[in-house]
Order: sequence, then C-alpha cells, then structure tokens
Amino acid sequence: MSTSPDAPSVTTQYDSGDITVLEGLEAVRRRPGMYIGSTGPRGLHHLVYELVDNSVDEALAGYCDRVEITLHPDGSCTVADNGRGIPVSAMADQGGKSALEVVLTVLHAGGKFGGEGYKVSGGLHGVGSSVVNALSEWLLAEVRRDGGAFEQRYEIGVPLGPIERVRDASDTGTTITFLPDPNIFEEPDFDFDTLAQRLRETAFLTKGLLVRLVDRRGEGGEVEFHYEGGIQDFVRHLNETRDPVHRDVVYLESEGHEATLEVALQWTAAYSESVYTFANNINTHEGGSHLTGFRTALTRTLNDYARAKGLLKEKDDNLEGPDTREGLTAIVSVKLREPQFEGQTKTKLGNSEITGFVNAAVTQRLAEYMEEHPTEARAICGKAINASQARLAARKARDLARRKGVMDSTSLPGKLADCSDRDPANTELFLVEGDSAGGSAIMARQSSFQAILPLRGKIINVEKARIDKVLSNTEIQAMITAMGTGIDEDFDVAKARYHKLIIMTDADVDGAHIRTLILTFLFRHMRGLIEEGFVYIACPPLYKVKQGNQEQYIEKELELEDWLLERNLGDLTLEDAEGRTSALTRARYQRFQRALKEHEAWAGNLRATFGGATLDFLQTHGLVEADASDLDTLQAAVTAASDDRATLTVESVDTEAERIRARSIQASTGEARTVVIPLEIFRTRELAGLRGARAKLRDQVGTAPFRLARGSRTRTPASYEALRVAVLELCREGVQLSRFKGLGEMNSEQLWETTMDPERRILQQVVMDDEMAVGELFAKLMGDKVEPRRAFIEDNARSVSNLDV
Repeated sequence: MSTSPDAPSVTTQYDSGDITVLEGLEAVRRRPGMYIGSTGPRGLHHLVYELVDNSVDEALAGYCDRVEITLHPDGSCTVADNGRGIPVSAMADQGGKSALEVVLTVLHAGGKFGGEGYKVSGGLHGVGSSVVNALSEWLLAEVRRDGGAFEQRYEIGVPLGPIERVRDASDTGTTITFLPDPNIFEEPDFDFDTLAQRLRETAFLTKGLLVRLVDRRGEGGEVEFHYEGGIQDFVRHLNETRDPVHRDVVYLESEGHEATLEVALQWTAAYSESVYTFANNINTHEGGSHLTGFRTALTRTLNDYARAKGLLKEKDDNLEGPDTREGLTAIVSVKLREPQFEGQTKTKLGNSEITGFVNAAVTQRLAEYMEEHPTEARAICGKAINASQARLAARKARDLARRKGVMDSTSLPGKLADCSDRDPANTELFLVEGDSAGGSAIMARQSSFQAILPLRGKIINVEKARIDKVLSNTEIQAMITAMGTGIDEDFDVAKARYHKLIIMTDADVDGAHIRTLILTFLFRHMRGLIEEGFVYIACPPLYKVKQGNQEQYIEKELELEDWLLERNLGDLTLEDAEGRTSALTRARYQRFQRALKEHEAWAGNLRATFGGATLDFLQTHGLVEADASDLDTLQAAVTAASDDRATLTVESVDTEAERIRARSIQASTGEARTVVIPLEIFRTRELAGLRGARAKLRDQVGTAPFRLARGSRTRTPASYEALRVAVLELCREGVQLSRFKGLGEMNSEQLWETTMDPERRILQQVVMDDEMAVGELFAKLMGDKVEPRRAFIEDNARSVSNLDV
C-alpha cells in the first residue's frame, strides 16, 4: 500500500479511547457559553434570570405572588419566592437523592416536562437551576415546605453533604443564594439597572406578581414592581414619553386549546414602531410565529375597517404593514404548553400553529373593538392613512434623490474625505462634529483606511420627524450615502462601505447632543449597523499625565488611578501593627480594594439595621469576632473585651428582648459610652459577611495602624480606609496632570495620538442588549414630552462627572 507524500509522517489513531464523556455539570463549566450565551455581563445576569423564571413559573401556576432578589456585598445574589418550594423527598430512580439535589445537579431535570407540574413555563429545557449551580463558586439552597426548612450547600455544583432539615417553618417557598465563579465570569459584578429593567418587564407580564430588587452593596438601590393591570400597564409605561392618538389602551385576549393570547396596544403621535413579543414571559427579540400572526391580522383589520367606513376610497391603495404600525406601541404575549424556541437563548418562537391562532384571535377581537369604539377606530385609521401618505412622499423623495445621485453610493458626498482601501473590513468612517474639527481630522488621519465625514450643526431629530422630512436633511443624506447600506426596508448591511462607523464629537453638552441625535437616527433607521457591532464612539482623553519622560492620555478618573498605581505602587512599602514589612503588589492591592469595598457595604447594612453606635462599639472593642450564641456568652464576651485602653461592663440584661446594655470607659480620657447590643446581630448574614471581609483585609495588608513609605515620604494611616487614601496620595506625588476639554483644543498631531491612532485610542463599541430599554431611552431623551426628560436628568444628575457647559 503506497503512501502519499502529503500524508503525515506519524500515524494517529482515533478510537474509543479518544472519546471524552463529561460527567454531571462538567459540560456546563467547560462550555458555559452554550448554556448562558456568554461569560460576560449578559451571561452573568442570565444566572439571575434563570432563577427568577423558576419563581415566575410558580406564579403562572398560581402558587406564588412575591419574588425578592437581593445583591450582597460579597458579590453573591439571593433569589427568594413564596411558592410551593422545590420538592425535597428522595427519588428512588435517582439513587435516593432528594428532588432538590437532582434539580440542582442534573441537566434537564425539572417539573416542566410531563405537563402536570406546570401548564406553562419559560424554563422548559430544565437546565436553569443546575447551570446556575455549576457556574457558582458556592450555592446555598433553602426550601420551606412540609412544615420545615431544608438546606443544602454546594461548591462548584457539588453538594457538601445531604439535605438537612434545619428548623420548623409554617410558610413555603424557595430561597437560593449563589456566588458566581470568578474563574468563569470576566467581571462577576451585577448591574442594578440591568436587573431592574428585566425585572420590571417580568412584573408587567405576570399580572399581580410583586417583584422586589434590593442592593445591599453600598449603593443603596431598592425598587419594587407590582402591576395589577399587567401588559396594559406595560404599554402605558412605554408610552409615558409619547402623546397617544387614543386615550385608552386596547386590550385583547383569547384562549385556545393549547395556548392563550394577550395583546395590549396603543397608537401614539410618534413615527417609530414599538412592538414587543413574548412567549411564556420570555422576550422573543427575533419575533416568530406570534409576531407574524399579529402583523397580518393588524394590517387586514385596519384595511377592512377603513374600506367599510369609507376612510379609504376605491382608488386608494391599501395600507401597508408599516403604515398600520407607525407610532404603535404593542405587547403581544402568548402562553403555550409546548413552545418551540430556537436555541436555549429563546429569541424566536417557532410554533407554526400559533400564527393562525394569533391571526384569527386578533382579527376577531380588534374588529369587535373598532366597531364598538368608532371614535378611537377613526383616529387609529387616520394615523395609518397619514403614514401611508408620508410613505408615498418619502418614496418619491427617495426616487428623486436617487435620480440626483444623493442616495447612490456610487456618488459620494462632496465633503467626504474617503480612504484608499476598498475592503470594508479594513476601513473606518469618522463622523466628525463641525467643519473645523473635520479639517483637523483629515490632516490627522491615516488616509489609507480612515475616511472623514464632517457634519455641520445638529442633524434632524428623527424621533420627531417622519421619514420624508428625515430624507430632506443634508447631513442625513450624506451619512446614508457614505455608508452605502440604505435605510429601513432598503437596508442591507452587506453593502456597508466601512465596518467601523466612529462618532467623534466634543466632550461638551453640544457634542453629547449631536452624538445622541446620530445614535437615534442609527437606532431607528439603520439598526443593523448597531446589531453587527459596526458603531463606535471615539473617547477623547480627559487628562494628560506626565512623570519624568513618560506621558499618557487618560480618558476617565478611574483610569487615572489605575495609571498612578501601575507606575508607582511598586515603590511603596507597607508595615502593619505587628511590624511586618512588605511591598504592595498590584494584584495584592486590588484584592485589598475589593475586600475594603465589601467590608464597607456589610458595615453599612448593619448600621442601617442596628445603628451606627452599636456597630462602632463592636468594631472598636473587637466584639465583631465574638461567638455570642446566647445572652450568657454575649455578656462574657463584653467583659472579656476589657484591656488597657478601655474597661467594659454589662449594665443590664433584657432576656425578653434578647439584648444587653454595655458600657465602656476610656482609660486615657475617662470618656464613657453606653450602647444596646441585641443578640440578633450575631445571627445575621451581614455580621458573618463583615467577619469574612475583615479576614480578607487582614490577609492582604495585616492590621492597623500602618506605616506606608515611598522613598523618604511616609504616611501613618490608622485604618483600612485611611490606607487606601494614603496609597493614592503617595502614588500621585511627582506627577504632572493637565486636563483637556475636547477635540477643539487639540491640533492634528494630538488628535491622531489621542483619538484616532488605533494603537493608542480608546473606542467604545455601541451595543444593544435590550432593544426595549434602548427604545424607551431614545423616546425619553428625544421625544416631545418634557417631563420624562426632566425626571431623567434629575435622577441621573448625581452620576454626572466632568460636565463641561
């Protein structure tokens, strides 16, 4: 048998020994993206959603009316409900393991497959709880049912022992606390606003369910969502920033053999469509069969009504789908027993039978509504007819523009300074505020791959204008032509002439406004550019720092701190109260900062509950570490805490309230302090967390007071908080700092170095995790109503830094 000269010199075998079987949850840890989408922020928050969805399934089944999500200072999260509680009895077919352990350790195990436990459910794949367990450093499950509270703890998905009954309980429910594994997730830090947006949506879709989100990490956030109106309240919420065409929200519902349908809709004076679809409370971003049925029914019903009432004449063309949906805000929610989603991410509903069901139901119910509400029906049809006329005008404007070459990508705008490279993957287009900055950018650019399009003034606000007005704007025409993709139904991302569209504006109020106007246009008419990841924002630096011969441009205050630490932290030496001297490494200091932040958050929670005086007393005299299981041990711990600095005594004991009154007298000054110490504080998770954070601080930097030195300069911080301040002070010494205001202050050389050079610049990619939230934000910022915009500014004013007016 001859061997080809191209054959490998070493024979490799492929047999059964090369097959790997991943046991249990190992597959989840090996390929987490397959189960939660990513290991970035989206995947991290997905863990919370998986657990919340389980609680919502209990609510949909009629057994739960409250879900509470709590974010803790140590990075963990608790999801608690008052449902029936996960079963805890042993399962014979699973080797006697409890049902709870099976649910938390076996993929595709749950009460949602046979159709008896849940009639409808979002978590039909049965991987939610087990995936959360697999991707957590630790997880603690508490179940209350059958008259008792049962607990089981896991580490990296493995139970540390069998399920245990820990106390009697008269209520029912499930509480799961988990800490995302930092070895899996890039940044395991939950974002309060991201969770709040999703949880508000959940509450709207589950009529009567109370959802509470509490942030215990020091930020102090707390929100509660409870909507008896369900999706009708949802539409009202979305339309807070818009003027309605008709006063009432139209509500349609229908129940079939295998599915139920709810639709809430209201037309507004806006020009954009805001239709959102859900299947079993899951946001189907890509639509699917229920959206198809809804759109078909809507177009047919409005055409039939307009024809029957003479609003459309015989010579008039039929209304098209986009006409009937202009300014429409709608929620389409179906609940079905066996949904077919495309993939675990569940973004598109595939059940073909739902199309006909939704089509028939909406056609019948909407026709009935319009016959019963003729005034509202005429207003709705009038809106659609006006949209149709504007569409025809826009089509004429497009055709005229094409004939003149304005919309033809082969005839580029005259002020575009194009690049020589014709491969879109290599090129980038800068949209630059003003002709002056545009001239500097043209001088600064690398002309082989960087194109510059200067924009004069502020482009039209597309949130307040129909498409025919939008297309008459010269700057809009220039952007469309330069990109080459077309807009709206003509949009084709494959025709993009550049794969980076970079918005470059000044760092002042006008620059921010222009940037927002451009983003609004892209979101409403060229959304595919954002979805493909082609849109970026240039970030001119805020600071220029210089130390010796080293210079650096810095965009944010936090980056300035990082630069100072990176440059100078290694020159610091630290000595703690025990006389131990060591160098502060970057990794060690970062661990110290995280532990300090956690310590401050736990302490803040305890102060809020038990008062600052009590906590300060415990910390000052080392009583945080006391093992006080009852009043006797608490009294003993207080008296044993006396030392040469202070004498402690117990003045009184309240056995009924389980608390003592303690007194301390300072040896040096004779100052006396009296506080009440409740025994309850030693039973809290917060005090346990505070102890853990203190242990981390001691591990990283030792005990206070400290002596910090950098060369001949020294500081003597007396606490962990003072240590952090002292480190930054010493790192900042000898550094020259200057501040920029924006592009207008830079010459072409600086502009290249700071904002355009791919090796040194900072770009922020524009991403869209939640289309609904983005739509709400643009309507709020750029819409007609002033009050929502004023409220937004007031709510976010405290978070603004470096404002240049």
